[in-house]
Amino acid sequence: MGGGLVGTRSGRAAESAAIAEETRTLRSGTKYETPAYVRDAPDDGETVVVLGGVHGSEIAGVDAAHSVREWTFDRGTLVVIPEANAPAVRDETYSGPDGDLNQQFPSGRSPTTPIAEAIWSFITEMDPAAVIDMHSSMGIWGSSRGPSGFGQAIFPTEAGNARTVATRTNGSLNEREIRPSSRYDGAYEFTRGNTLDGSQPRLIHKVSADLGTAGYLTEVTRHDTALETRTEWSEAVAATLLAHHGIDVERE
Repeated sequence: MGGGLVGTRSGRAAESAAIAEETRTLRSGTKYETPAYVRDAPDDGETVVVLGGVHGSEIAGVDAAHSVREWTFDRGTLVVIPEANAPAVRDETYSGPDGDLNQQFPSGRSPTTPIAEAIWSFITEMDPAAVIDMHSSMGIWGSSRGPSGFGQAIFPTEAGNARTVATRTNGSLNEREIRPSSRYDGAYEFTRGNTLDGSQPRLIHKVSADLGTAGYLTEVTRHDTALETRTEWSEAVAATLLAHHGIDVERE
């Protein structure tokens, strides 16, 4: 029962006739057991994988991923793993029982733990055009505001057109989410982080090096922000990236 995938068709398709959903279970019967949702629109298009909870204490990404699963769209396939590191999410801890999940994806080699292997096998099976991994950070990337950190940045892969997409996404996010705000000034504007090329054993690095496709590690900041705000920003990042990959969502 440890390493397989279990698949069932969901009755949610009856709620939204346009979308068929299949629920898969990663690491069934283990402490890492977690659902993955495959949502197919009626019209063909790109497949995009969205993950939350690689770090369990980064709750905005988890909440946002659960919201992503509820969105409707007319074209493409949206694959969502809301709680990738299930025990860490349950305990609201950065790492799980087997350490930092985002350090278990070496490029050119097999993932180093069973849950990392299950996630990677599932992603490769899905053959995505893009992978979005949602995180949050204590600080703001490239800013002296608050503690050091990676927030308010999208870190794209070297592969695909990810760097251009990240830049365009940031422009849209700043125009819609940050500049109209009376609370958050220019220090909170989204920027493009460094390019992920496979040099680190992290998931999106491996997406770049081993799949040769677009990937995005997204970060919002926890500095002087409420969870509700961070979740809204995370959802906006995901929706904008999805649109650039041909999946125009209707957010609920």
